[in-house]
Amino acid sequence: MTWEEKLAACKSLGDCALRMRKPGDWYVSWNVETVEQGHPGMLAGRYGNGASPQLAVEDHWAKITASDVVALVTDATRSTRREVRWNGFMWWDVVSSEQPA
Repeated sequence: MTWEEKLAACKSLGDCALRMRKPGDWYVSWNVETVEQGHPGMLAGRYGNGASPQLAVEDHWAKITASDVVALVTDATRSTRREVRWNGFMWWDVVSSEQPA
């Protein structure tokens, strides 16, 4: 996938923006949290950084698809909560006991 396709995949889950702190310092801002291995009830944020838009998105993608990420969570506190993982082609729903009834 190109870095533009990776950014579009992130945008399909939730608000996602590529931002510049200053020339040569880019980052991805995203409202999706991660559930990480070894920390089942805790949500965390992972965000990519880089010297160019492409490097920031590539860094972000590597962090959110890392093997220790159990799931990505959207709308964590709402009834529309969703947990997913990237299966190599698309976001795949993950079944979780953390979802509210």
